[in-house]
Amino acid sequence: MGKLKTGFQRKIARKKLFQLALIISSIAFLGCSEDAVEFEWRQLASGSEAHLYGVHFVDAKRGWAVGTDGVVLSTDNGGANWASTSIAKNALTQVHFTTPNNGWIVSIGTVLYTGSGGISWKAQNANVKQGLLDLHFVSTTEGWAVGGKGTILHTETGGLRWEHQRSPSDKHLWGVHFVDNLHGWIVGEEGEVLYTKNRGKQWIPQQSGVEQPLFAIHFATLKHGWIVGTNGLILHTTDSGQTWHRQKNPLKQNLRDVAFHNEKTGWAVGEKGLILHTTDGGTTWNRYPSPAQYNLQDIYLLKNAGWIVGAKGTILRSY
Repeated sequence: MGKLKTGFQRKIARKKLFQLALIISSIAFLGCSEDAVEFEWRQLASGSEAHLYGVHFVDAKRGWAVGTDGVVLSTDNGGANWASTSIAKNALTQVHFTTPNNGWIVSIGTVLYTGSGGISWKAQNANVKQGLLDLHFVSTTEGWAVGGKGTILHTETGGLRWEHQRSPSDKHLWGVHFVDNLHGWIVGEEGEVLYTKNRGKQWIPQQSGVEQPLFAIHFATLKHGWIVGTNGLILHTTDSGQTWHRQKNPLKQNLRDVAFHNEKTGWAVGEKGLILHTTDGGTTWNRYPSPAQYNLQDIYLLKNAGWIVGAKGTILRSY
């Protein structure tokens, strides 16, 4: 009986030792992986071959994507199904909704508005001939749009009236982002970075330290922001843009957009389906598993979900 008990105890000990070894090896594997996968990006069936340049959601179910040939895609179930319509001849470059009904789209010399959730769209008088490349609203009435040759537009009336703000730049401006109704940034060609602390009444150039195209900018807080551009460039600031520093990225594909949940966790997307992820504010960027093969153009994040759009009707959602 004693021998039987001893043998049984040895068997239990070996089992516990095996389980411990398995746990240790699993931890080691995760530590050496490209990134510890918190969730996965899955490709959705968009039903479109259009190159998609912009995406925006007002909640986890209702969202819109825009692209070439005036295409507007809309969903009311988080992207499981998309309805398609064409509202213009030119490419639509960005979309932004402030409520399920109120939204804006920018294109070449045009701002389009809907008050019906996208059932109908109407051109607003923006008094601009340049291509508009990005827009950002901080409320249902106040927003900005930027584009070619230093164009900066501002509205306080939901677009009933758009006014040109004085721009210190004559370069193409690719991206605009505000953290509140006072503080905002714009990025563009040749390393251009502009900053305002008074709603755009005055735009002040900031020194990015680079001379290449900058495509997108995002601030998680008033002080912490990131910029992405060509050749895998990622810039970071911890002082509202007074100083910008390069972050390490061994991949040289162009990055088209960046978005952060908070000061630590963020994403960047770019050429050939590239998705980068950081959980330490960009000190380290890891390539994240991506089902996409075409260029990715835009990313939008909510608290527990995210969407990415790109070429050939590509739409990804996080799970």
